[in-house]
Amino acid sequence: MPATTRLTFAIEGMHCASCTLLIDEVLEDLEGVHRSTTKLRKRQTVVDVDPTACTPEGIVLAIAEAGYTASWQT
Repeated sequence: MPATTRLTFAIEGMHCASCTLLIDEVLEDLEGVHRSTTKLRKRQTVVDVDPTACTPEGIVLAIAEAGYTASWQT
């Protein structure tokens, strides 16, 4: 199994639990994403990824395509 890296992103534009589910579904469909956990109260998502298959920029783009704004918290 490839090494996993945990990345955290601030998310803007979420309004309800359905928003968190949508973001998790979109991210978990990306190659290299093992798990996505989005929290409405914290306005963030934590993503476990294979860093050789998925980049932070790719995650930000996928979130933007879902209609939200994300920024990687390094």
